[in-house]
Amino acid sequence: MVDLEQVGQRIKTIRKKRKISQEKLAEMTDLNYRTVLRVENGQTLPTLETLYKIAEKLDCDILDFLGTSKSREEIIEYINKKLNTFTDEELQKFYISFYQL
Repeated sequence: MVDLEQVGQRIKTIRKKRKISQEKLAEMTDLNYRTVLRVENGQTLPTLETLYKIAEKLDCDILDFLGTSKSREEIIEYINKKLNTFTDEELQKFYISFYQL
């Protein structure tokens, strides 16, 4: 399970290292300032699209926010195992979300 506070803290840390204000990050990502604030404070679950926007503008990888130190192979193996447990309906929803990336 993802710890929202840790994700938000990691985003905040990277943003500050880049010397970018919350307001500027919101502007760069076309997000509402309050959305950035709530994400950094761990008050809301950001969508993958939001995380990708933030990662792109902070010039980092989305995995930096999730705090994973797993290898590419481990991540792929985990995803494959998880996909095998999906119902047909869940798999279709996942496919639609993934296709939009």
